[in-house]
Amino acid sequence: MAIYRRCGKCGKKIAHGIKCECLKLTRKDYNKNVRYNNENKEYSIFYNSIHWKRMSSYIRCKYNDLCLMCYFKYKILTIANVVHHIVELKEDYTKRLDEDNLITLCHSCHNILHGNYTDKEKQELHNIKNMYEDEFL
Repeated sequence: MAIYRRCGKCGKKIAHGIKCECLKLTRKDYNKNVRYNNENKEYSIFYNSIHWKRMSSYIRCKYNDLCLMCYFKYKILTIANVVHHIVELKEDYTKRLDEDNLITLCHSCHNILHGNYTDKEKQELHNIKNMYEDEFL
């Protein structure tokens, strides 16, 4: 007898260990519209470069793989999956490897930020990063 679960996105009943069709479509759309889009080619090349991989690895080690937003805003410990650019690449490409412009976040916090990303949130991220550095570094 198979074990079933509900898809978190569409609610469809699917067998455990199998990806839902809606997620597969989402991944295809993402690759088509973002990752392999000619307008984003410069960013894709950067994110696949050895320079970015080394810098993101260094930032994760520096902040102990903690989501700093969860730690200071919600008072919980969460593993960081994303190294986020506070000032986005589209705004200032020269800050792409600037250590002061990078912060570790979990996927949830990263998605929340990109849903409504304003100058206020950017300033809050800088403040969170400074609080961590004052407390631990």
